[in-house]
Amino acid sequence: MAAIGLTPTLEARSAQKIIDIHAHYLSDEYRAALLRHGSSGTESDGLPAPAWSVEAHFEMMSNLNIERAFLSLASPHSSFGDPIETVELTREINEYGAALVKRYPERFGLFATLPLPTVEQSLTEIDYAFDRLNADGIKLPTNADGIYLTDPRFEPIFDALNRRRAIVVLHPVRPAVEQNLPRNTPAAVVDYLVETTRAVSDMIISGLTARHKNIRWIIPHGGALLPSLVDRLSGFTPLLKVKANADLPDIRAEFAKLYYDVAGFAVPNQLLGLLQMTGVRHILYGSDYPYAFPNFIAGEMQKLLSTEILSGAQRRKILFDNATELIS
Repeated sequence: MAAIGLTPTLEARSAQKIIDIHAHYLSDEYRAALLRHGSSGTESDGLPAPAWSVEAHFEMMSNLNIERAFLSLASPHSSFGDPIETVELTREINEYGAALVKRYPERFGLFATLPLPTVEQSLTEIDYAFDRLNADGIKLPTNADGIYLTDPRFEPIFDALNRRRAIVVLHPVRPAVEQNLPRNTPAAVVDYLVETTRAVSDMIISGLTARHKNIRWIIPHGGALLPSLVDRLSGFTPLLKVKANADLPDIRAEFAKLYYDVAGFAVPNQLLGLLQMTGVRHILYGSDYPYAFPNFIAGEMQKLLSTEILSGAQRRKILFDNATELIS
């Protein structure tokens, strides 16, 4: 979500340590790129890009007892149409994030960005991110310059990530085709969820997730609309098989093996759906800071801490244990 801070809420502090799998940062060069390419200054998909600093991030983490936050680029992606700029900007973003982790190794982790849609440069950046920057995983946009992840051109990238058993975090960006879409709400409010749902559904139906079994995917924002769509996709499997003239993966099993963070408005409805779609061990905590403001994050944390949907053991898994097991 972008710049969420709708209503002041009471601060929520958990008694136990928390790992935040969905947090963001903005490097100076990235913010400058937003300024160069945005329609109204440092814009982030229809809303002002938030302020960010290490000090403010640590304050939020301290208030909520978040022990460690894994940083990634939000939206828009680092590609603004110029391949050379994309490669250079992506490298700067990754080096900036890696420097933060090196300086604060107990507080930050990093999901590095790739210069999609360029393939060879993305393969180079995978090696650089893991072998030189010690990244914990990779963040990918749902599309890059209108090219979605199931495009055959990207297959070498997923082969490389599969060989490394990489953690891959997905993050929505503006839909590739926006002509005549209603614009009464910013893209981050509705389009992000639709975009994530479309991208992940296509990844599963195309066999991308089944072919690359070693990649550990994290889907943001409570799984978007996927908890409501899994029954429909599964029910349409016979028709989809005919259309594809090929066997399809077990759609329910593919959805169940993905990981999902609860950043955004996940409690109660999305959480209920997630618990039916996958096991509690595949649900992770995410704050979406700084695009979500501290008072909003505290309010959503309070919901997560107090909901009767979860037992104490399940809550501990979501807040800390699952991420620890995944990242180790």
